[in-house]
This record gives sequence, structure tokens and C-alpha cells, in this order.
Amino acid sequence: MNESSIDPLLELAHGYIEGSLSAAQVAELETILSENAEARRVYLDFLHDHATLHWDRVGAGGENGEGAEIEDFPPIRARRVPTLWQGFAAAALVALLALVIVRPQPQDASFATMKKTEAARWESGTLPTAEGARLGPGDLELVRGLATIAFDSGAELVLEAPAKLTLVDAMNCVLARGTVVAEVGESAQGFSIRTPGARVIDHGTRFAVNVHPSSGATQTQVFDGLVEVEQPDTGKRIALRGGQQTLVAGASLGGVSEGPEEGVWALPEIPSAPKEPGMTTLTTAAPGGADAYVWAGRPNDHVSDTLLLLKHGIDSPSPHRKACLRFPLDGIAPGSIASARLELSFTPTGWGLASHLGDSEFTVYGLLDDTLDAWEAETLDWENAPANELSTGNGILRDRVRELGRFTVPRGIQTGGFGIKGEVLRDFLNADSNRLATLLVVRETPETRSGGLVHAFASSRHPTLPAPTLHLKILGR
Repeated sequence: MNESSIDPLLELAHGYIEGSLSAAQVAELETILSENAEARRVYLDFLHDHATLHWDRVGAGGENGEGAEIEDFPPIRARRVPTLWQGFAAAALVALLALVIVRPQPQDASFATMKKTEAARWESGTLPTAEGARLGPGDLELVRGLATIAFDSGAELVLEAPAKLTLVDAMNCVLARGTVVAEVGESAQGFSIRTPGARVIDHGTRFAVNVHPSSGATQTQVFDGLVEVEQPDTGKRIALRGGQQTLVAGASLGGVSEGPEEGVWALPEIPSAPKEPGMTTLTTAAPGGADAYVWAGRPNDHVSDTLLLLKHGIDSPSPHRKACLRFPLDGIAPGSIASARLELSFTPTGWGLASHLGDSEFTVYGLLDDTLDAWEAETLDWENAPANELSTGNGILRDRVRELGRFTVPRGIQTGGFGIKGEVLRDFLNADSNRLATLLVVRETPETRSGGLVHAFASSRHPTLPAPTLHLKILGR
């Protein structure tokens, strides 16, 4: 460095020690030191001389044995050839420079909290996912379960898997795919959820937004209050109030319609089927077997040829669904079954909201009256289904059935193998006299809010998932 470049450096160094530099001057000093090795040596030499002078004057108690401030000192010129210790220190200065020049500490950038997770599994996000974690800008990708995010502004979102959400700030987020259910307090009016094709602006309400994972179409349904849905390319907006919905697909801003009891919110995902060697398996697809579901309540078009639907609605007008299974036991002698397990492959229906339902308990009943085993899947309905009590979503005529077992599907879980096993199921199958076993499956748990989830497991007609299956251990085999 020449004389003309050393002087500005020393002026900056002196100003830094005195605490008189502006933020721009501190940044200038940092740049000089980070880019020029000789500048670092000069700067270190200056610090050494200043420290030595400070120690001589006040470090050992000063002339009067008491510390005294140095009000001024003459300009100091760095020596042209650094001492040996300065050479070593200059090398270390590169690593320690961030500690020498004190930057202002960054302020906390968080604006939300991971309030609660339920059976959650995450992938490839950039934000922490532990309960209680503070959240700032970044991504969350939920592949299973539910997650509740509380914004400091007063908005609260329940993320339903599978979904990807980007947090922007306390009043904005971006839903790339999947479903969120929002409850927004007065303090957060104006809270906005952007999607690939729309912007949903809250005005103090509870609503749900779904983004189709491939098309990016945005469906919005309002449960209470008021929201506006905007098509960004055109700037057009429509207002939705409680019970109303709309769909934004491409450049089309859909009209306002009445929201269905069971909104369409997700696409099914296909779980892998477990294999269990060494067991005899029977399915409802076998000759003589059958499966079907029966339906009652407020009409809608949510039906399936490949799934067996289950629902216990919030009240009598709500949709209710129960499933009937028949397994042929011919070829298996009575009393020869050593163990038995029923396996049902659950998969999402895309109908209803998982957050409107708690952990869901299911009961499996065995039909005792052999004369009722001859039901036909094509003609089965709510009125003629075997042992069906007509008034409620889970009603069964108890004198015609035996309870074989119960299982629970956790809140937010819609996929996987569930079922029952044990001695009660084994004994029921061993005692069946006509070797046709009818099982009834009902959901005991009612939804807590209308529009709750429709559960389902694969039927014998599902193209990829296994049909309802009995895994049996047969004596002597």
C-alpha cells in the first residue's frame, strides 16, 4: 500500500475505535480489510500501537494510579515492516475479523410458531418442524398427518398432508399444493394465501383452500365470515361468504356456488401392500366373496366403484356410510383356524377435511344370522343391508351381530393397513356354519364439524390396492 491509501485506512481505523463511523464507513472498512492482505497488516499494526499507548497511559493505573481517558493522541503511522508477532497475528486476523469488527446483531425474523403436529411426516422443507419451534420465511412440506401453524398476527392454519406451504411474513403465505384450513382473528384481517393461480384474502373468517397438485387449480370454501378470491392476471375478485365456494382454474375465475357437505380437497396416494409369508389368505375378490358400502343422508355425488366408504356424520341429515364384506370359507374346515387377522388398505378419498375429525375409531362386527349372508353387492342399500340400524351413521342391530374388534386411525392419517386380529375373530370364523362370513365395518367416531373426512379402504375392484383380506393360520398347514 502507498501513503495515499494508508491514510484513509488509518482514518477509518481511528474512527472505528472511537465509535464514530457510520454504517457505510464500517462496511467500507470491512471491504478494505477483507480484500487486501497488506491493509490487514497495517490495521493490525495500528491496533497494536493503540493498545500499547492505551496501556501505557491508563492500563496500569495512569500517573495518579487511577484510570484516565485519553482525550487525543497524535496521528500514528504504521511501520513499513511488521514485527514477527504481527505476521502471525495478521494470518489469524482473517479468521477473527468478524469478531474484531462488531456488526449489529440481526433481529429475530420469526413471525409464527409450529403450534401442533399430529402423526406428521415431513420432507425437504427449510423450516423447523418440532412443536413449539419459531418459524420465519421458508418452506414446509408435509407428506403425512396434520400441522397447526399459529401466526403472530392472529391467523392460524391447519396444514393437511400432502401439502407444501411457504411462509412469507405474518400476513402472507403461499400454498403450492394441498390443503390448508384457516381461522383468522380480527387482528389478522387481510391475511393472504397465494396459490399458483389465485390469491385468497381474508376478512375475518374460517375457510379452506386447496391447490390441485398437477393443474394448480385453486378451490376455496368459506365456513364462516367473508373472503375475497382474486385472479391475479386479471385482477378480478369475487366475495365468498359462509357456505360458499369457488374454483380458479387457469385464467378462469369461477362463479360462486354452495359449498358441498364434503368438499373435494386432495388426491389419493397409493400405499404399498404388506406381504405376510406362511399364511393362507382369503379376499372378497374370491368366488363367493363380495364387498360393498351403503349410504344414507343428505345426497351428493361422492360415490366410488373402487373404494368402500365410511362416514359417521355430525347429524342425521349428514351423509353416513358403512361397509359390508363377505369371505368364502369353503375349503377351510370349522375349528381349523389357529389365528386370524383382517387387513383393510385405507387410502384417501379426497372428500371432506381431516381437521374436522379427531382420531377415528372403527368397529368390525360379524353377522350371526346365516340367512342374511346372501346379499348382493349390486342391490345392497341402506334399507336392506344386513343388520343395519337405519337412524344413525354407526347403528347396528346388536342382536344379529357379534363385535369382533376395533381399531383406530389417527387424526390426519388416511393411508395404510388397518384392521383387527385375535381370538374373537378366529372363533367367529371357526364357528361359522355355512362357511360364508359377513363382516360389517362402521366408523364410530362422528365428525366434529360438518364437511368432515370420508374414510375409505380399497374394494375388490381397486386397480392397485389389495382387496379386504383375511390372513389365516390353518392348523396342519
